[in-house]
Amino acid sequence: MRIETRFGWIIAFCFVLGVSIAGYVSYTLESRQARDEVMQKAQMLLDTALAVRSYTVDEVAPVVKEAEAAHASGTDAGKFRAQQVPSFAAQSAMRRLTKNYPEYTYRETSLNPTNIVDRASDWEVGLIRAYQDDGKLKELSGQLGEGANERFYVTRPIRLSNPACLECHSTADVAPKAMIAKYGASNGFGWKLNDVVGLQVVEVPVAPTRHKAISSFLVTIGSLTCVFILTSTIFLLLLRRHVTRPLEAITRSAHDISLNRRTNASPSSELQAEGGQFRDLHEAISRLKASVDGAVEAIRRHVPGASGADTKPPHEG
Repeated sequence: MRIETRFGWIIAFCFVLGVSIAGYVSYTLESRQARDEVMQKAQMLLDTALAVRSYTVDEVAPVVKEAEAAHASGTDAGKFRAQQVPSFAAQSAMRRLTKNYPEYTYRETSLNPTNIVDRASDWEVGLIRAYQDDGKLKELSGQLGEGANERFYVTRPIRLSNPACLECHSTADVAPKAMIAKYGASNGFGWKLNDVVGLQVVEVPVAPTRHKAISSFLVTIGSLTCVFILTSTIFLLLLRRHVTRPLEAITRSAHDISLNRRTNASPSSELQAEGGQFRDLHEAISRLKASVDGAVEAIRRHVPGASGADTKPPHEG
């Protein structure tokens, strides 16, 4: 087998081995991450359903029973119940969900909320203004904070699309008196149909995701380093087995021949096993040695005084 063919097979073998190992490691990591993401989404959906069930049991059911009892007794006139407000329902259910996912936060804010607790912060005001200026804008996201407190947020606008909401948010004189008594007549009024009146905000810490990315990066670099070391070791071993050792055998043989040592003219066992150009080269050197020895013997027989090493130089007078 020719030397370039051997090198080609060695490099091809190491390449296939390295790509196979790297591909297996990469596939395993990607499959594990995809499975974890699917599992997390499934768990979040299940926990969301449980949060809604819990809200229904803890908030809605008692209100329904209270309303039925009040209606039966005729004392239910004009009572305001926060559980009927969509914002209260959504945030109450999400608070139950975030107990299992404390790293997530959900809230609904407004420039002019009925409950001042839901008033938008400075950076949220800017987002609400952006939604008000661009009616086609559906979602905004970004990052807040620095270092360990850095968080990623996703926001969506709350548009007043249901005319029934104007019963509580148009003017104070038409709003339920029970709501006015609870929250006052100064906030949550003057809303108009199809206006952006608030903001849905979800925040997630960036640090866990960044640590996960760094861990994945280190695992990938470590696996590629191991693959490189393994393939390099196999390459060097194969190179020594199929190239270096035959060359060393030829070098020893040529060295012995150059010193006129009586050695076996046939290739060594290593070269016999290897074959190819190395064995051919060894045999060519052996044939050359035999030819030179034959020529020297012929000269010694036919040329008087040509005794080679046995002839002594004449003494100087």
